[in-house]
Amino acid sequence: MAVMPGREDIVQTLEAGGCEVVLGRSLQEIASTPYSEAEMVEEIHTVDAIMVARGGLVTRKVMEAGDRLTTIAQLGVGVDQIDVHAATDLGILVTFTPVIENTFSVAETTLGMILALAKRFKLSEHNAYRRQWRSIVNMFLRGKTVGIIGLGRIGSRVAQLLKPFEVRLIASDPYVPVEKAQALDVELTALETVLKKSDFVTIHAVETDETRGLIGRAELLMMKPTAYLINTARGAIVDEKALAESLREGQIAGAACDVFEPEVPVADNPLFEEAFYLKTIFTPHVAAFTPEAIQAMPTAQAAHCIKALQGEVSLDFVVNPEVIPAWRERMKALQKGK
Repeated sequence: MAVMPGREDIVQTLEAGGCEVVLGRSLQEIASTPYSEAEMVEEIHTVDAIMVARGGLVTRKVMEAGDRLTTIAQLGVGVDQIDVHAATDLGILVTFTPVIENTFSVAETTLGMILALAKRFKLSEHNAYRRQWRSIVNMFLRGKTVGIIGLGRIGSRVAQLLKPFEVRLIASDPYVPVEKAQALDVELTALETVLKKSDFVTIHAVETDETRGLIGRAELLMMKPTAYLINTARGAIVDEKALAESLREGQIAGAACDVFEPEVPVADNPLFEEAFYLKTIFTPHVAAFTPEAIQAMPTAQAAHCIKALQGEVSLDFVVNPEVIPAWRERMKALQKGK
């Protein structure tokens, strides 16, 4: 069985793969209002897999209630909605969908944000609408330094897209081999160096215990007063109060964010002060929302879910590969118990 918030064709794909799909309420309702923890605990006792989309939280309590649970399939790349440590402890496989459509869409959005900040499009448009025909000095990208925090799939694609602009590319990522960075013409360096030397700092790290709050007051103070911060990764990686202070005090020139903490910003989020409007670009977590990515991610999610239930795994789509031996034992035990 699988609990999933999605489309009718995905339900059909799961059923064709031999799954019984448990919804609890209509697809439309699930898409707008994810299951609560209590609802998940109530539904999960006979469920073999969970398909997770935006907003759904899969906690240890939920997993422990899943007597038959073996697989959690995440839509998209970020798995901060899932307690991956608990899943690994319990022998549960977690998959995700780093499809190329998602990677490219987020990278293109990042490039767009960099260009919009550099060319001060927002201020120019603001003035033009008010018939204020004044010259605005913008930034020439050639020769500038772009620092990338997280040189994984998306960070690497951002580097590829920026290469024709003849910028200097530096990156901080302790898990990327030097050879990969060199192939992208990117210089690997320390986070401190990225912050101090870059004209644009763009974040593409996964949210983990290690990266949560990675960019705070001290880190923002390292940046140039002419530099911009871009975050299309996860809101929790940046201390939003510290970012607001930096914008207020002119410690950085501006920022662009597609993600916030929490996912829907609270009413008094300091980043949304009117004073910051013309030097910030904020979007509601839509960087990956292209027709191609919207089509590809749920399709891949369903495919990974079905394969996992059949005992097949592809390491390219597994978040916690260290769990595979325990997961196989869990699968065998459940098969014997049928």
